[in-house]
Amino acid sequence: MKLMKHITIALVLCAIPAMAFGQVADCEDCEHQLPIYVGAAGFAATATGDMVNWRSTCGNTTKTGSLMPGDEGLVAALLDERGLNVACSDEDGTFELGPIMDGGWFWMHMGDNSAVGNIVAMDILDNTPTEITDSGNVTMMPGAGATVLVDDMGNFGILPTILPVAEMDPPETNTCSYGGAGTTASPYVREDSNCMLGNGGTMIRAQGPTDVFTGMRSDIAPGGTVTRPATGDLTVTVDLWGNGTGHFVTTYDAAENGANARLGHPGGVPLANTLSAMLGAVGPNAGTAIESDAAASAGLTFAHDGTSNVGTLTMTQHASYCAPTATPPVNYSAEVTFTATLDATQKTQVTPTIGTAPAAAGAAAQFKLTVVCPSASAAQPGVELVPENPFPVN
Repeated sequence: MKLMKHITIALVLCAIPAMAFGQVADCEDCEHQLPIYVGAAGFAATATGDMVNWRSTCGNTTKTGSLMPGDEGLVAALLDERGLNVACSDEDGTFELGPIMDGGWFWMHMGDNSAVGNIVAMDILDNTPTEITDSGNVTMMPGAGATVLVDDMGNFGILPTILPVAEMDPPETNTCSYGGAGTTASPYVREDSNCMLGNGGTMIRAQGPTDVFTGMRSDIAPGGTVTRPATGDLTVTVDLWGNGTGHFVTTYDAAENGANARLGHPGGVPLANTLSAMLGAVGPNAGTAIESDAAASAGLTFAHDGTSNVGTLTMTQHASYCAPTATPPVNYSAEVTFTATLDATQKTQVTPTIGTAPAAAGAAAQFKLTVVCPSASAAQPGVELVPENPFPVN
């Protein structure tokens, strides 16, 4: 092998670290590295510039130098005294070089045997290493990105322990929706490119009491709480929607769908459903369905409007659940579970086909909230309905 001309600069720091003198040999172009650097070795690579720089660190000695590429950009050298004279016996040593192309390789000698391995890009050394299986009858010498395996006969090989991560295009952040006017001439068409396919899932939306300032209801988070009124009543509404995965009407039907493509989609109308409400397992009347009898349902009633596809939970004071002035005080929280179910026709009325949740057989979605008792100081009727003062006095 024809060795390249080289220039070598040695920096010997004895037992004192180079940082003590601020004399760290620089190699800005060194973006590749031998994954293990120990013993007699050599390398071959293709340069990407007019010169290839290298840096050897072995124990407390750092050496740097440059190599001039030969024909077709080839740069190659031995690391022992016949070449760069930087052969290292320290398993923690490093040999870096660059700028070179990927695909460079190196070889190592041990006695009469030799082995080869890839020169790796230094940035992959931050990847999680692969744990090497120990067979029990080989000697393993780990390096920065590879391990040398030596058997009792002196045969050895170089096994990579850090592999590059495959490059992936960043995922699209928008969910596939639809186009078209929903008419015979221009039917709805699902998007199928530059977007993420939806999973057909659904979700129950629960909205709390009407805000006295805006007249609007606010969303209740799953598992959220609503305070029972001290007097009078208040309502919570629930309905069923697609979970943002691009549902739209499969067949244009102005009578059934109100000529609205966005069935179960933001800006549209709720999905047709059958909704039920059930009390939790704690408190009087626990585990019963909530229907129209408030006395039997902890001061709660539930009605479902099949035309609007909206369910309404109405709550009033109930002495068996909330009696803060009683002795002893009564304070039960009522857990309410809403379940939406769909028949076979409803499941296929939109695309993608509505998925069912594993929480209950045949259920499209479930939602839980907790009705809690008002505080003992809630003396004014409906005081818990009034939001905080939007114009507080500082």
